[in-house]
Amino acid sequence: MDLSRRQFAGRALGFAVAAHLPGTVFAQGRPNLSEALAAIRSYGEKHRSYFNLPGMTLGLITPDGQQNVLNFGYANADARTPITSDTMFQIGSITKAMTAAVLHQLAAEGRLRLTDRVSRIMPGLSLPAANSIEVRHLLDHVAGLPTDAPLFPDGGLWTAYAPGAHWHYSNTGYEILGKLAEHVAQQPLMQLFRDRLFVPLGMTRSRGAILGRDRALYAQGYEAADPIAVYARGAPLRPAPWVDVTAGMGCVGSTAEDMLPFLRALANAAKGNPALGLSGEEARAFASHAVATDTPGMSYGNGLMHVGNGGRAYLHHTGGMLSFSSSFHVDVASGVGAFASSTITAFADYRPRLLTRFAVDALTAALSAHPLPPPPSLQARLPNAASYVGRYEGPAGAFEVKPGAPLSISAGGDEALLEVAGEEVFRTTHPLFRNFSILFERTRGKVTLASFGSNSFLRVDAGAGLPPTDPSLRRLAGRYINDNPWYGGAQVVERGGKLWLGTETPITSIGENLWRVGREGWSPERASFANFIDGRPQTFILSGEKFLRHDV
Repeated sequence: MDLSRRQFAGRALGFAVAAHLPGTVFAQGRPNLSEALAAIRSYGEKHRSYFNLPGMTLGLITPDGQQNVLNFGYANADARTPITSDTMFQIGSITKAMTAAVLHQLAAEGRLRLTDRVSRIMPGLSLPAANSIEVRHLLDHVAGLPTDAPLFPDGGLWTAYAPGAHWHYSNTGYEILGKLAEHVAQQPLMQLFRDRLFVPLGMTRSRGAILGRDRALYAQGYEAADPIAVYARGAPLRPAPWVDVTAGMGCVGSTAEDMLPFLRALANAAKGNPALGLSGEEARAFASHAVATDTPGMSYGNGLMHVGNGGRAYLHHTGGMLSFSSSFHVDVASGVGAFASSTITAFADYRPRLLTRFAVDALTAALSAHPLPPPPSLQARLPNAASYVGRYEGPAGAFEVKPGAPLSISAGGDEALLEVAGEEVFRTTHPLFRNFSILFERTRGKVTLASFGSNSFLRVDAGAGLPPTDPSLRRLAGRYINDNPWYGGAQVVERGGKLWLGTETPITSIGENLWRVGREGWSPERASFANFIDGRPQTFILSGEKFLRHDV
């Protein structure tokens, strides 16, 4: 690794790495600081190797302005192009904190109030009539909107509950906020970002819109070679397509070095210092406000996740794009910050959050002359692994779950590892189990059933039968495709007399040709079917986006 502009020998793993240190670099004589940098560098390389990351950048900053940038892998893995200080990455949903900051500036200038009803300011929006959604509801993801509905779907937008009743992450809400900022300021969002954030903070390489004309400035991102099958670690990759993005939920491109002044501003805001174009009091209100979410240990406000670990509190967010995955952490007490972005698709369900948190913790410990913390394990913890071990059989065949750390699946003469992908959900690169996740279900605490797409498998000692199917629902099932790479495929299956999106997401009827998608009874995600031929729909409409049947 090239650290502090010095070439280190022994690149036995055969990857190109580089670092660019602007201004002041970390003082190597400070107790434990060099050890912290070495530990961060080592953990970053483990991330790159374990998650098969083509390239990654990591920026670090301390309260006194000392900073460092470490790069791993390549800007273009096929051409073996090194990452430089000018290489840009798409930061994804980390943009939301910037959109929120601009709106707080406009509120501080008296040009809107956070309690204003959004439809009053912009009556042309397709929000439900007589809705009571305020600006602050969108900022906190409590407006009741779906996650990724278009702004103007057929029939208009809908909400699933009164504002504030539940928390549901909504890119749609932040797209509205970007339009709101443009409407109030009468300027494009990219100009608002430039004039109100980038120029004052000295973020000279950042862009407020992801545009094809700048494509040569960016690292090449990568996606799964098979975009329809669920992603499992180790799946083959290919270069991902380019898509312009100008909406306030994720339109910023930047470098690791350029992101560090923004992290410093967040740290100052958390301490009540003037920052982000806000007075000290306004900045503290921006950085401290948060509402409860359904994620244990996380609250959310103004585009910032508030999380904790080991008694420490952080401002945090992640960002996922078609070809980039990002994360940052800022330690509220110490003011240490870390930003990372990798060139792998968000649909790999990877974010470098463990790396940025460990980097912040290691530097905080070093600056306090405390022992370095151990790096978190990259393998998801599975405390009840033995409960899945056994043989499973069904009409589609049989498989065996074998013990180990991690578990493995054996079927048809092949064996592959099982990757934890959620509660009771696993993924694998096994050739017979690539297209869907595998969901295990329990009866009185014991695993008795496994599901894979439309197929069910009973554990041989379960002592029960398979649930019956519903032929009328099976006619709705199919492989539906949307040509927009943000959406791709939606595989609807019937299993056990119910409809599912993939293996694990239930689709529940709530009206005539109206379905709720998700396990929560208040989920805002909706689905319907259209354009029937011989009783089989040719169109599946998922939260306003149309998917066309492409059965094979």
